[in-house]
Amino acid sequence: MCDLFALSASRSYTAATSLPLFAVRGRKNVHGWGIGFFHRRAPVVEKSGEKVFTDGRLHGSFQRLARVVNSPIIVAHIRYKSSGRVDECHAHPFTLDFWDQSWVFAHNGKAPAIEPYSSRLEPRLEAKSDSARILEFLRDFFVEAESRRSRTPFILILKDALRRLLREYPGEYNFLLTNGRVLWAFTNHRQFLLLKGSSKLEDALLLTTIDEGLSSENWKRIVAGPGSGGRILLIAGGDLLCLENLE
Repeated sequence: MCDLFALSASRSYTAATSLPLFAVRGRKNVHGWGIGFFHRRAPVVEKSGEKVFTDGRLHGSFQRLARVVNSPIIVAHIRYKSSGRVDECHAHPFTLDFWDQSWVFAHNGKAPAIEPYSSRLEPRLEAKSDSARILEFLRDFFVEAESRRSRTPFILILKDALRRLLREYPGEYNFLLTNGRVLWAFTNHRQFLLLKGSSKLEDALLLTTIDEGLSSENWKRIVAGPGSGGRILLIAGGDLLCLENLE
C-alpha cells in the first residue's frame, strides 16, 4: 500500500535526511512518487510515474528534490496502485483551490465506492482514481459551506465532510491536506507515526505511515481505534495542535 510523509516546521526546512529514508523504506511501492510544498504561498508539486527506488538507487529527481526543497511544510507520497493508471498524472500529491486558498493533498487507502463521484465544479482532476475523487469531494463540500456564508470553524466543516464521505462512500481513508500554513491529517484504517525534535533527522515535526518510522527513535503511533470513526490531526509549525476522534 502507498506511503505518506510530511515535515512541518516553524521555518523553512529541507528534508535531505528524512525524505531519502522515507523512499528507501517505502521502496516496495513501485507505481510512482511525488513531493509537494509551497513557494510564496503557491503550491508546487513534482511527481513521476516511475519507481522511486530501483537497482539499489533512489530516483535521481527525487534525490535532487530532497536536497533542494525548502519549505515549512513538505508532503511526499510513494504510490502502490489501487486504482487508475501508472503514470505521472495519477501520482500524488494533487492540488485544488477552495476557501480562497490552494491545497495540496495526498492519500493512501482504498475507497472504490467514491470512484464514480462526479464533481459539479471546475476544474476537475484529470486522474481517474479514488484519491482524486476524494479531494474533489472535499473541495465541493467546503465550497458549499462557503456559499452558505458559514462562520463554522474549519475543523467542524472537515468533520461534517468526513462523516458524509464515510456514510456515502465507505472505504479506507488515510490522507494529508495542507495549505502551506497548517497540515491536516486523517486516518480511519491504518496509522500515522509522529516524531518531534529528532536527534537523527530534521529538527521538525515528522509524520509518516512507514510502520517502523524513519529512525530508531520513539515515534508516537496514532491509530484509529474501534468506535473512533477515525483520527483527525492538526499540525502547525512544529507542533501537534489537535488530535481528535471523528466519532
